[in-house]
Amino acid sequence: MSARAFIERALEHLPALRRVGRRLTGSAAEADDLVQETVARALECRGELRDPERLKGWLLAVQRTVFLNSRRGMRPRLEVLAGGLGKDAVCEPSVDLESELHARTLSSAMRSALDSLAPEWRDALWLREVEELSYEEIAQVQGCPVGTVRSRLARARLAMFEFLEKEKAHGSL
Repeated sequence: MSARAFIERALEHLPALRRVGRRLTGSAAEADDLVQETVARALECRGELRDPERLKGWLLAVQRTVFLNSRRGMRPRLEVLAGGLGKDAVCEPSVDLESELHARTLSSAMRSALDSLAPEWRDALWLREVEELSYEEIAQVQGCPVGTVRSRLARARLAMFEFLEKEKAHGSL
């Protein structure tokens, strides 16, 4: 596939890359950087793409690798606070369409239940239910067997159900 054709096809998946990047990093600015690095890396490695029909899953796998590689060797650092912000803090716009959409579509209980999951379970559930990836594509993204994906999804769904039932019993819902 030519570089131009690859870029055109990859651009179709930018919204998904940004959503998943936001889930991974927790920041819109970091997600944008991650997406940019992901596309650059994917363009370099486009010859490794075996099935062009599974481009989305392949791009998400590249993104996960780029993210994990960026986190290797990171050490906690002490920031001197000035006026309540870290010295390197960047103020993000107060209006974030993606956060607003998530806030409207996910109740606080659902967000809490999702956030309570182990990261591998949460990511698998997100990729399946929001990004609508197949089990095989999720396995590719997470670098694990399909059976592990099935297990993670089953456990994530059960844990969310139990969390929400507990919240309901305590009157928090």
